[in-house]
Formats: sequence, C-alpha cells, structure tokens
Amino acid sequence: MITVPRHASTYTLFVPDEEAAREGARALTGRGHTLVRVAPDPTTGSGWRIDSLDEGPYPDDDERWWRAAEHRAVAVLAEGLGGRLSSTMALTETARHIFPGGERVCDRTAGDVRELRVGALSREPSRTPAPAIVHGLAEEEPSGAPSGEPIVLEGLDDVDWSSLTGAYGPAGEVPDILLGLAANDEGWEDAVEEYFSTVVHQDTCYDCTPETIRFLVQLVRAPQLFPAYRLHLLIHLAYIATIDPVPAAGEPDSDEAATCRAVLDRLPDLLALWPDAPAAVRAWLVVLAAVRPGAAPRPEFHEFRERLDGPSPALDLALALISGDDGAVRDLTLAAAAWDEEVSAKLEEPFPRRTRDLKVLFHLALAELAPR
Repeated sequence: MITVPRHASTYTLFVPDEEAAREGARALTGRGHTLVRVAPDPTTGSGWRIDSLDEGPYPDDDERWWRAAEHRAVAVLAEGLGGRLSSTMALTETARHIFPGGERVCDRTAGDVRELRVGALSREPSRTPAPAIVHGLAEEEPSGAPSGEPIVLEGLDDVDWSSLTGAYGPAGEVPDILLGLAANDEGWEDAVEEYFSTVVHQDTCYDCTPETIRFLVQLVRAPQLFPAYRLHLLIHLAYIATIDPVPAAGEPDSDEAATCRAVLDRLPDLLALWPDAPAAVRAWLVVLAAVRPGAAPRPEFHEFRERLDGPSPALDLALALISGDDGAVRDLTLAAAAWDEEVSAKLEEPFPRRTRDLKVLFHLALAELAPR
C-alpha cells in the first residue's frame, strides 16, 4: 500500500559548477522530489549546491527500506556529478520550514509526484524476508549476580599512562577505569561507559587504546569474571577490532589499526577459552577469529556451526572470511543487503573491501548473537 512518510529527507549535493547543479536538479525532479533548489556554494566560491526534499510517497509502509534505497540513488547521482552528499531527516513541516534558499527548480506536493516517486522506487527491489534465527545463541543464560571478587591486572603499573593520551587529554585516569572493570562488581556498566568515553570514543582510538587491550584480555580469561561480563567484553573487543582492521601486510597506520593489531596479537589467548566456553562465547570467538588476515581455518569452528540449528548469517560470513572464500563472502553480504538496509550502506562506504566486509560481519553478529 502506497504510504506518505511522516518524516521527509533533505539532500544537499555539493557539485563543481552550475552545469552539474542543473543536471542534478533535473534528475532529482524526475525522481519525484517535491522541492528542489540550486544556488552557488558560498563556502567554495566556485562550486554549486543542490538542495532537494523527498517527502515520498513510498511503494509501501517499509519507510526505512525505501529511504535507504533513495539515499543510495542520490549518492550515486552525487558521485556521478563529481560531488559529495549530505542528508538530514525531519518532520515534513519542519523540513520545509528550514529548507535552504536558492533558485527554485520545482515545488510540488507528495500527491503531485506520486507516480514519479513510486515509479522511481519501483526499480528498486523490495525488502526480502530476513532468515528466521532459531539457534538461541542470543538468549542470555541466568547467571546470578557478579561475585565482586576482584581480578588482579598483571603489568598495569608498568605502563607509563601519563605519557599517553585519551579522548580528553593525558591518559592518567585509564588505570582507574581498568580497575573499575577488574572490580567485577555492580559498577561494571559505569566502568564500561567510562572506557567508551575516554579510551574509545565514537569510533576513535588513541595511543592509550592499544595498551589497554592486554588488560581486557586478562579480564576475559579470568575464571572469576562474571560470565555476562566476559561475553560483553568479547563483543566490545570485536567492535574495537573492526573500527579500522589492519591490512594483511604492513604496519598499522592509525591508532584504530594499532588497536586492532593489539587484539589480534592476543587472539591466541582468547581462543584458548574455546574448550570450556559456552556456545555464546564460542560464537564471538569465531567472529573475532575472522578479523585476522589469512587466518588458518579451524575444524572446530565448522563443527560448531554444523551443530547449530537453522541459519546463521553472521557465523557463515565469519567462516567464509576465515577460509578466504571471496565468492561466498560476496554472496553472503549481498544476501544480507537484500533484507537489511544498513548492510547496503556499509557495503558502499569508502573503505577497502575487507574492511567493509568486517563491518558487515560485526553488524550481523550484533543483530544475531548479542544477548537479548
């Protein structure tokens, strides 16, 4: 059923010149955008900008899917014009109220553009049903309360933390954050929040971040660590390792890549947990193993997967990455993109292919394997 969304998307295309601006404006008008304006870009002195409003309608009520499809189409247009794209979303009335000025190319209602809009989106496939996950790995097992038995972090005082930096300057407070995690008590969430504010912040690592990894691994391996905390730490390590995965060869060229390398250097210590680990932990160990370039296949990973009931897009992708089966990786990521618009977006990001694939892996793993 054709649906008019409550929110509208405003697209701004920054293009090299007036000719490109007018060409892009015609294309967006043809796609059924309701309000399109062009104007010189005062920030460059020579470039132009196109501002365009998408108010729908969409072919059905799956608004997130169609909004993502339109974003991809406009991004391709911007790239073809030699420009770049930014976008925002707001209630339709608000979007119109704050819409940038410029020379008006068109100004129509969603009703006026119904046929154009639906026709443009009809060339995009509808969302396919996501596989039904039945293996139960995300069902957190009851484990009582944390014991409060602290964990000793070996070598914590050997690091010159004051010479390192975090998100807010010198990293002198990082040992206290790690000790907060090592307390193994009810203050865990607060310590995690501090870690992901000071040590890792909004996909950014610092020169202190790689130094913390060995202590996180010590916590994961400590027998007395509360089981839920161990699982959550493995998820955090998988996230950290996929911010900027290190290349197959060469030295890390960023703090994020150096942190990934630090995780991979400790991967054998993490995989040593495998024999006694519960299924949920094993699943995240497989995900972490996939981050290592050229990792050797391990029969126990495949045996673990074979014992699971039903589909597992995340583990299948992890195993394909570990085995170096590029064809399977491509097929699995494209299949996921057919039901998950965020996968489509990640596959189009300006990263090397392996980095994109690993970001898709973490996204799928979080959706499928993270505790509910």
